[in-house]
Amino acid sequence: MSNAISPTSITNYGRTESELQTFWVFCILVAGKNSDTTARVVSKFFSSKADEQSPFDYLLWMTSRPFNYLHNTLVANRVGQYHRITRALQETVNFHGPGRPIDLRTCTVDDLQSIHGVGPKTARFFLLHTRPDCECAVLDTHVLSYLRDKGLGDDTPTSTPTSMKVYRDLEHTFLVMIQLDFPQLTVAEADLLIWSSYSGRLETDYPLPKG
Repeated sequence: MSNAISPTSITNYGRTESELQTFWVFCILVAGKNSDTTARVVSKFFSSKADEQSPFDYLLWMTSRPFNYLHNTLVANRVGQYHRITRALQETVNFHGPGRPIDLRTCTVDDLQSIHGVGPKTARFFLLHTRPDCECAVLDTHVLSYLRDKGLGDDTPTSTPTSMKVYRDLEHTFLVMIQLDFPQLTVAEADLLIWSSYSGRLETDYPLPKG
């Protein structure tokens, strides 16, 4: 199983269980950070994992070690936000009780948001890019810029709204807008296209053919 995460091809509905768990860890770590850097950090973080171990098994083993082993390993890998991430990973692998992790195949947005430090953006990001029937909005700065450019102006915040009512209202607006602008794309495809465009990566992520 590869620990590699490719930010430009993040949507995958056929992930194995280990790949799904790796991606969830990436989702927790990437909040507020550069996606390429985080992808490298995740790969390095799991590089010492035994081949027969799943990522969650590895995390459970780390939480059973003394001297805050998980926290200190995160520090050694310079992931940042150490308290939030340590607690989020601990709650992930003990979601249903000690040693009983969350089921990433069946969990809901509310399940994911009940984990410490996981907000609506992170929960939706995970579901959008792992389940083909998911229609939700990842309201990051790029999507919010897109909404402002569509004429919402001052009604659109510049950062992810903390109010769930505001979030859901903007989510509904976004889903309507992309149906009009990108009728042939899935929500996940539209999200990735907007991210590439507004992050300045469009030409490298979607190069024009030569000749």
